[in-house]
Amino acid sequence: MFKILFWYWWALSAVLLVCEMLLPGVVFLFIAIGAAATGLVLLVASDAALEFQLAVFAIVSVVSAIVLRPYLKRLQGKTAEPSLNARGEALVGREFILDQPILAGRGRIKLGDGSWIVTGPDMVAGAKVRVAAVEGTELRVEPAP
Repeated sequence: MFKILFWYWWALSAVLLVCEMLLPGVVFLFIAIGAAATGLVLLVASDAALEFQLAVFAIVSVVSAIVLRPYLKRLQGKTAEPSLNARGEALVGREFILDQPILAGRGRIKLGDGSWIVTGPDMVAGAKVRVAAVEGTELRVEPAP
């Protein structure tokens, strides 16, 4: 007769954690927690019936999802660099020199190896400007003090 040992559940938990790392989102984490907890229960009570093991697995998986999901959502929004994936937002408030004059409300500034289209009041090339806002792929600028 086949008997499930505690380390089978831990091996399943490890496989689920690897799947969690390979796939986007938080999908397998809660199931992996359920499998690890079931292995722990089986380590303490080695003669537990399969039905009891499956019940522990299901209950712990669901409870961990209910308890941890809101916490993980709050963590997801917090980063050390809030403008990490919003390249233009990191430029707001910074000052630059106009590469090309702003004529009829449009001009260009050079940033590193690229350039941005800027909008704002007409100014000559070489004028110092401050980025006031990002509007799509354009920077709205104003004269810097």
